[in-house]
Amino acid sequence: MCGLAALSFHAPPGNAEVVLQAMSKHIAHRGPDDHGLMVLENGSAGVAHRRLSIIDLSPHGRQPLVNEDRTLALVCNGEIYNHQELRLDLEAKGHRFTSHSDSEVILHLYEEIGADVVLKLKGMFAFVILNLQTGDLFCARDPLGKKPLFYAKVPQGVAVASEIPALFKVPGLERAIDSEAVGLFLLRNLRNIPDPKTIYQAIRSLPPAHVLHIEKGIAGEARRYWHPSLVSQPTTPADVLEAFDLAVKRRSIADVEIGVLLSGGVDSTAIVDSLNRQGASDLRSYAFGVDEHDEELMRARRAAEMLGTRHTEIHFHAERQHALFDDLLRHHGQPIMALPLTHAMMLFEAIQADGLKVVMAGHGADEVFYGYNGAQNLASFSRFNDAFPGPFSRVLAGALSALFSTGRLGETLRLLAHKPGQRKTALYQHEASTLWPQLFKSPPALASIAAWSQPWFAGVPRLSYIDEAAFLGLMQENAHALTISGDLPAMAHGIEVRCPFMDQDLIELALTTPYDDKVKRTHNLSGGKMILKRALKDRIPADILYAPKRGFGYFVQEEAVLRGPWKARLDEAFAAPDDLSGLFNVKALLDAKSRFDQKDPSVPAILMAKLYALQRFQCLQGFGG
Repeated sequence: MCGLAALSFHAPPGNAEVVLQAMSKHIAHRGPDDHGLMVLENGSAGVAHRRLSIIDLSPHGRQPLVNEDRTLALVCNGEIYNHQELRLDLEAKGHRFTSHSDSEVILHLYEEIGADVVLKLKGMFAFVILNLQTGDLFCARDPLGKKPLFYAKVPQGVAVASEIPALFKVPGLERAIDSEAVGLFLLRNLRNIPDPKTIYQAIRSLPPAHVLHIEKGIAGEARRYWHPSLVSQPTTPADVLEAFDLAVKRRSIADVEIGVLLSGGVDSTAIVDSLNRQGASDLRSYAFGVDEHDEELMRARRAAEMLGTRHTEIHFHAERQHALFDDLLRHHGQPIMALPLTHAMMLFEAIQADGLKVVMAGHGADEVFYGYNGAQNLASFSRFNDAFPGPFSRVLAGALSALFSTGRLGETLRLLAHKPGQRKTALYQHEASTLWPQLFKSPPALASIAAWSQPWFAGVPRLSYIDEAAFLGLMQENAHALTISGDLPAMAHGIEVRCPFMDQDLIELALTTPYDDKVKRTHNLSGGKMILKRALKDRIPADILYAPKRGFGYFVQEEAVLRGPWKARLDEAFAAPDDLSGLFNVKALLDAKSRFDQKDPSVPAILMAKLYALQRFQCLQGFGG
């Protein structure tokens, strides 16, 4: 894990090296072990790197890495888990390696097959390759977006970095707000601003599974390269177990000690069990909870004792978490929901203090094996919808939805009224049609929702609704709990998080597994992830395997925090709320706060938490010029 920065200018500005040094310094927390920089002689382009040494701890692994004839230079943030197989093949073709770094295979593979390099990599990555002859940049982000990559248009050209604040070091960067980004952030299932948007009009996030060419200071269109099959195919528990164990094995390769996040749930328990079966021992494990009586912590203790780990518990501390929330906002460079990222920040603080650089975590299993509590309702609706898929049903449902516009019935009718690939868009547009005019002086266009969500379903055959919703959740909606939570709070403390359930091969297997194999037809609190549980039934005790589903930090929820220990801060923020450079109607913000205080269900805690995140971010960094 590391941090990177890159520049591509229209003309030599004369200060590219100075700017890159400033950008690199700002992301030093991502790579405290080493740093490197390379700039073209004419100053028109360059790359910089901050290193967190995990594989090949020697100076030979220092980046930027260059190829044999010094025509290409690479900076990479991430880990390539199949680097050993790729290296053997490349060496057989005559390539000469100067290190044992996993990243170096990217450079030589790019020499062989160009942009298709991303199709051969198994891992998590965001990287930039600089052409040392032309100054052009090739940028790429892994299929699930586990590693971030931001780029900005500036007067001199284009700047690229692992974190937004590093881009602020480039002279002339405009900071005008993107109102569409703020509007999307406020929608119910989103806890962060979704790709490719950022809070700033001039800055974009390269979406997961995309590549970008930057030539002579001009960024082209980002191109998607990963289109997994979403067509159901027969899958067995044995298939799942084999893919899972391989995913854990791939993530066990490191030249440093590996720890584990152990909640005592199915996913984290399975990871530690698999590590033990593959020869690990005396692992250090970590768990978070409200206090020592937390049900999740008690379960984690049981799992730790059973698995033989050296276990550490971290307890909720309201004031410390608010300070960490401010740190998160400063690192992220834009608004984001506090929970459960602040829980993770406390965990990674403790892990860093113990001297660990790498941990494994169970992120992703709920998204692809349908472990969330709402999965059974989605499966029931999908079975009904699949039975009446035709245009007549959609027309009838559309007519009825005009009569029943609110509540669960209205939502169901809206889903029935729209084609596959458009159903989530319809729900969000209905929500935004009410919410946005209430808050914004000039509401964003509803078309911005379709522009964000629907491209993910381009060329995809008809899907059952549960599969459609899950795929958008995996790629976009749940980034806060998946990719951001595995990078932002961890890298703020120089920690790499490896997630076996987000292994590309395992994900592709799960995406084609029929949802009837994942979700029980009978409703109960442990009715999801059934094929995974069947795969693990001989490894994990039933009381853990079939325990009710809980989320990370389940007993510390937004509403309790906002109405309790953070209430004074909330009151202070909304005593005279900021309108975000004229974006919001201040009277509407005051009204929303009043309704929240009165426990009006029209202002749920998740919306209030987002509005507070916007206010807090404004307080810390400010918007506009």
